[in-house]
Amino acid sequence: MEYGEEPPIKRTRRSFLMLPDDLVLNCLARISRLHYPTLSLVSKTFRSLLASTELYQTRILLGRTESCLYACLRLRTDSELLHWFILCHRPHSSKNVLVPISSPSFTSPSLPGVVVVGPDVYAIGGGSKNKNVSIYATGSKTYNALSSVMIMNSRSHTWHEAPSMRVGRVFPSACTLDGRIYVTGGCDNLDTMNWMEIFDTKTQTWEFLQIPSEEICKGSEYLSVSYQGTVYVKSDEKDVTYKMHKGKWREADICMNNGWSLSSSSSYCVVENVFYRYCEGEIRWYDLKNRAWTILKGLGRLPSLPTSHSNVKLADHGGKMAISWEEYVFVDREKKIWCAEIAIEKHQNGEIWGTLEWFDNVFISKTPNGYVGLVHALTATVW
Repeated sequence: MEYGEEPPIKRTRRSFLMLPDDLVLNCLARISRLHYPTLSLVSKTFRSLLASTELYQTRILLGRTESCLYACLRLRTDSELLHWFILCHRPHSSKNVLVPISSPSFTSPSLPGVVVVGPDVYAIGGGSKNKNVSIYATGSKTYNALSSVMIMNSRSHTWHEAPSMRVGRVFPSACTLDGRIYVTGGCDNLDTMNWMEIFDTKTQTWEFLQIPSEEICKGSEYLSVSYQGTVYVKSDEKDVTYKMHKGKWREADICMNNGWSLSSSSSYCVVENVFYRYCEGEIRWYDLKNRAWTILKGLGRLPSLPTSHSNVKLADHGGKMAISWEEYVFVDREKKIWCAEIAIEKHQNGEIWGTLEWFDNVFISKTPNGYVGLVHALTATVW
């Protein structure tokens, strides 16, 4: 070093993790959970921080609640395992992608009923080829009805068992109201006692909801939805929708009943107390005042959706609507899963409009025959 020169500055490598722990947690809590899978790849320390209870306590204190979209897929025609995914941002991209998370180990060739209560995802009943007490047959297939209930905590993506139902149920319909889960149908020989079970998520207990009329519980396949502060149940066999009112069941209006069916069993949702359903390429909402199903306007930029109802799933996504659907590409023999998010606006004249915020191809199957089945799509509120 010559005379008059400044001594070289010794550069010190600084790390984000050198900051005080509370400041690190405060910074991470302000980042969307959509980025957490990417951040977890940075180091073991990051993975540990992102899974810590301290981080989620910080998110609660900051009021950082988010709506996270989960999808359940069956990846092979011969597989009884259902695989769960969460929608996240792609690394170094503004696009979204489905990232695999832990899945329950039990197998089920038939589909369990799935609902969300707060941060918890419940998978209820279903069918198994393992031996069980009750057997339920549909068409040429025979299933062992399951009474088991599994819960996924959406903060840690871990599964654990909950108290089993009193009756095994295949293809049950489930909905939630005020922290209670209403499970309907799914087994033969339904009567006024076992037609519906209710699970109290606070006390973790099941009870039957007795009904006064055997006419309501004919058949085994039902739809159910929480709407207008009560529970609606549709009987497939009778083609009638019932509404629970002051502890009693009465028929809902015929226009509402005609708007949903088992052929579109998962293609409906309730957003901000408005009932939406997808049918034949259109999304409609139920106009309670005029008793009519009305087209949701403003979706001209939304790609054409498949006409098969089973290929489209609607979900309440924190006051917006999440749409998930399948697409089979014949040339490439690939099955793709697409997702879109719709912002909803209620106008003073009573009309409801939707605005497409984004849509992405979030999953491409890698199997030789391009098979992948979209089973469920739902949203949990997570801190």
